[in-house]
Amino acid sequence: MKILMLPLDERPCNYLYPQLMPKAGYELLLPPKEIMGDKKRAGDANRIAEWLLENVGGADACILSLDTLIYGGIVPSRLHELSREELFRRADLVKTLREKNPRMKLYLFQLIMRCPDYSLSDEEPDYYDICGREIHLYGRYTHLEKLGKLGEEEAEDFARVKEKVAPYIGDYLARREKNLAVLEHDLQYIKDGTADYFIVPQDDAAVYGFTSMDQIRIRTFLKENSLHLKTAMYPSADDTGLILLGRAVASLSGVFPKIFVHYASTKAEGVIPWFEDRALGETVKYHILAVGGVQVYSLPEADLVLCVNMGSGMYHATDPGYVQAYDVDRNLGEFVNFIGYALDSGKTVAVGDVAACNGSDGELLRLLDREGLLLKLHAYAGWNTSSNTLGTAVCAGVLYLLGKDDAGRISFLLHRYYEDMAYMGYVRQDVTERLLPAWGLDYFRADGEEGKVSKAVKEGIVRYMREKFPSLAERVKEVHIRMPWRRMFETEVKLELK
Repeated sequence: MKILMLPLDERPCNYLYPQLMPKAGYELLLPPKEIMGDKKRAGDANRIAEWLLENVGGADACILSLDTLIYGGIVPSRLHELSREELFRRADLVKTLREKNPRMKLYLFQLIMRCPDYSLSDEEPDYYDICGREIHLYGRYTHLEKLGKLGEEEAEDFARVKEKVAPYIGDYLARREKNLAVLEHDLQYIKDGTADYFIVPQDDAAVYGFTSMDQIRIRTFLKENSLHLKTAMYPSADDTGLILLGRAVASLSGVFPKIFVHYASTKAEGVIPWFEDRALGETVKYHILAVGGVQVYSLPEADLVLCVNMGSGMYHATDPGYVQAYDVDRNLGEFVNFIGYALDSGKTVAVGDVAACNGSDGELLRLLDREGLLLKLHAYAGWNTSSNTLGTAVCAGVLYLLGKDDAGRISFLLHRYYEDMAYMGYVRQDVTERLLPAWGLDYFRADGEEGKVSKAVKEGIVRYMREKFPSLAERVKEVHIRMPWRRMFETEVKLELK
């Protein structure tokens, strides 16, 4: 099987993770890194189109991020000055690709532009430093006003907000409207049969605001055309390419994965994770549907067991509700015991570690390590948002199920433990608080991709793993670290194994 993938951007989660996944009888082709973008610099649209046209002929499946095809990446989609005509012209390459290869599976994904609630231009237009929070409030108040729910105090603040954003809101709204028009245009590809599946990842979970209003428009289209089985819109973004990779391989292999889900708490399914808008159990069902599987409700009939680590809510360790959510309402001992039982029963087991946001749950990993289960798992993830973690774990689990690639399984597990636990769970905060201020740097401003920050991150990760997880560290010969967007939010981990 030959699978062509145009990822959402050049960050490791989108470009490297698919390459690190367990193999299952497929060849994965991604565009050369040099034609992809770099954060706010858009990828080369012409060279990306040429690469796709050159390679699509022999593909059994093609996974396209339309944000990269049309705008050059996720961040450039929020910054571009392109005309509507040019955007539509780029989008129409999808039809050409289908014409050149009518037999391939064609999977598309495209985001609705987000509207964050803070004043920071790291991934937004420069004027977001000045009034990002107010642009978010402008959308919220507009939405509430349309619904007749705008309160008196909110109406008063709306006047202040309008004055603050006046120099910039025209630019912002014009770009939003163009992007939404292109998405509505592209969804016709699923309606007319050009594409086989279409995901609209939800990168913004605010109940009221610009993104929510846009989502209502898109949902109306999906409902009117009864596209529930050919499309999905759920909290997601950086894991979407992975989910579609799992779907492509499963479909081409003629497999319809049956997935049993086990939670660490009876209340976990109802938790609404941070940065998301719906109960965890509903998002899990979307991931299973999107990967081409079906949720089953008994262990014996399952091909894959997805173990989801969540208590009765998400809290910081210092929050008053932490003990109730993590120690009273969650039975971590039973959870680890069940994982061992499922493995002993011969099941493929994936762990979605979503109890904490943006990093692994150290308590869980220490228990798994004590029981000798860390490298017996078939898939694990614990990074960024709950949905990012779930999509990664489900993809890795499905691909292992299909290919039984133990070398790839061990490699990806180690990469996840080194990044999700060592970096995201500990080293990132340590370096940010202890070293960056002394160097005149901060969370969003490291000293390049491979400067002293990356060196400190590497030293911290290596030391942490040797001290806390020596049984894993002894399998790693060398650790390579790069700070891809020159900030602390993410890092690129590449391991050389013994």
